[in-house]
Amino acid sequence: MLFSALSVIAAIVISFVGITFIASYYRFQHIIQMAKGTNPADMGATETDILRVQLARYFAGCARRGTSFSISLIHFGDSAVAVRMDSPVVDAVRRATRCDDTICIYDEQTVALLTEIESDDVISILSRITSAVAQACPEVSIEALRVGIASYPGHGLSSKNLLGVVREGLAQANAENPILLPEIVNVDEDEEEHEQSDVSVEETGSRGWKERRRSTMLDELTGVLKPSAVSSYMQRLMSDLRHKKKAVSLFCIGINNIDHITRFYGEEGADDVLVGVSQILQKNLRADDLIGRHEKYAFLVLAPISLKNAEVIGKRISALVQQSNFVSGNKKIKTTITLGVSAYPEHGRNLHQLYQAGQKVLDYSRLHDIRAYAIYNPEIHDSMSTKPMKSIKSVKA
Repeated sequence: MLFSALSVIAAIVISFVGITFIASYYRFQHIIQMAKGTNPADMGATETDILRVQLARYFAGCARRGTSFSISLIHFGDSAVAVRMDSPVVDAVRRATRCDDTICIYDEQTVALLTEIESDDVISILSRITSAVAQACPEVSIEALRVGIASYPGHGLSSKNLLGVVREGLAQANAENPILLPEIVNVDEDEEEHEQSDVSVEETGSRGWKERRRSTMLDELTGVLKPSAVSSYMQRLMSDLRHKKKAVSLFCIGINNIDHITRFYGEEGADDVLVGVSQILQKNLRADDLIGRHEKYAFLVLAPISLKNAEVIGKRISALVQQSNFVSGNKKIKTTITLGVSAYPEHGRNLHQLYQAGQKVLDYSRLHDIRAYAIYNPEIHDSMSTKPMKSIKSVKA
């Protein structure tokens, strides 16, 4: 009898938790729907509460899709301009944005706008939006209008981080720069600059600006982009090529037999092979192809070419590495490479998605000891788990 009573109690508790969860979910969805056209005060909520609910929705959706979004604070700078969900100025913002963008009230003079977009495109989009609003609403002064912007994931992975950055951007906006997106700082680059701060003034002064910049972005051993610089440079190129509607291919290249090489020839031998493969890539790829070091013995190449042309290049690079003798001291070392390739628009809309696809190919080939060129195939390669990205941060579609 005691067991039966406990079972009944457990069933009641589980049912209660389930009902609470479902009710919370539908309450969350109800708030989202109401917030699209209702003033926060009329809902019995604060502006911050509504904004955080909408941010939570964007965090969940963009993390799942591997895309970026931005939050913008559009401040009208005139107490005569009423900012309410039913006001003409908010209606003008709504008409100037896409139907799936989200508008919230931030305060009596400021609109918050959430939009799924690359960080590289957001300033031009906000310029167009603010111009359209100023034309539609005579009471709005374009000279007094200021905008602060923050981008996910570049500026942070939490509401607190993004709200802090977007407020900072709005505070720093001025007549010269009315729309301000604070710089997205790569953590690794920031650490490198901190480490270099111990360099003497005399040494720093004797080196030209270009040389210092070069040492910051290029790997000293291989002469290609450092892991810390790969993300920002490749994302800029990716965004530019997408804007021009050009095809893009990403090569994830891993050097094979590294454990064997290190065991027999030491770390120096492995580094000599790494340098040799880097030289082959630099000599046989075009000047506008971006090459970056990735992981300890791997490379990424972003090239403005179609998937068909990528196959030709991938096979040629593989053959050149296989035919080469890499010299280390008085020893000649042989090795091969494995390439995983993904392409835009076939396999993803941004660098984040292309990296995930290409890296899955590379991981699958390594696991099954396949030493060759392979194109991403979701039916085969999605059996691999998504690899956490250290140097590639999506920003970034």
